[in-house]
Amino acid sequence: MPEQNVLLVTQLPSDSWFEGLCLRPNGKILATRLDKPEIYTFVPEDQDAIPTLIATISEFTSVFNICPIPGRHEEYFVMTGDMDLEKVTCKSLYIWHMTLSPDDNNAPKFNKLAPITEFGFCTTIAAVTDRILLIADAQNSCIIHMDTQTGKTSKFVEHDSMKVVPEEGHFGLNRIAVADRYLWYTNTSAGTLCRIPITKDGVEVDVGLRATGPVEVLTDSIPHCDGLAVTKDESTVYTASYMEGLLNRITIDDEERAGYTEVLTSNLDCPTGVALLEKDGDEPVVYVTCCGKIEMAWFVQDNENPWSCIADINSAVTVTVTETVVESA
Repeated sequence: MPEQNVLLVTQLPSDSWFEGLCLRPNGKILATRLDKPEIYTFVPEDQDAIPTLIATISEFTSVFNICPIPGRHEEYFVMTGDMDLEKVTCKSLYIWHMTLSPDDNNAPKFNKLAPITEFGFCTTIAAVTDRILLIADAQNSCIIHMDTQTGKTSKFVEHDSMKVVPEEGHFGLNRIAVADRYLWYTNTSAGTLCRIPITKDGVEVDVGLRATGPVEVLTDSIPHCDGLAVTKDESTVYTASYMEGLLNRITIDDEERAGYTEVLTSNLDCPTGVALLEKDGDEPVVYVTCCGKIEMAWFVQDNENPWSCIADINSAVTVTVTETVVESA
């Protein structure tokens, strides 16, 4: 199919690596930095808006990820830690509860919940309820279950499909998403999208969450995948490729237990996060955050990418363009 139109919504600080991305009830977007312990918000409909820094968690070096808390208004779980981007290592991972005011006139309120102990390099969080949090542990190739009220963590599921393919990069299991019937996840080095059937019966009573079937590997056609968004009916999945600059759409065939990938656009500058807005009667809107120009020994970008020319521009910078008209003789 023809590539879809891509609109530049806003320009985040050019010397940054944004990884976490989610939507707010008021229509704004939240984005978290991996290279600094910062959280930003902005209005996606306003191309002239400068992203606003709303929180700095100075106790740590990075804000890894963020997710809304189901059934709560403007409340989120946040994962922080100390990240070494060059060595691709992290330590001191912690989960926080953050509450925002809808108008952003008041500073966010933070409650430090629990450390992520006995586990390794964690990449993504996904809330099942206001108490149950799932965490992707890329280092140990498993998904962690956390009771945020007690801080207790345990291994929810471990599978070979979560393991890293060493010759294809540092990351195996990367992104996770919880929907109604399935727990979804990607393996970045293997280029796979997988799902596990789950039931949430009794979660409000005994904090129960169970897998009800085996892991299904739906496709291996999304190399270097990052970012993950699933439609409400779980028929379509969106993910990005940070190496190739792609935004992919995977259509799910439940009978065949397979996913069919098509490229929506191929000229993004290192996309790392994906969020999805669905409104009744409207086409879904996919928001993508790009970390832009980064320099790591383990990460080489395509310099011919057409978006690379704006990677060093900040939205706070005023650019003056002078037009010279040359009249023909």
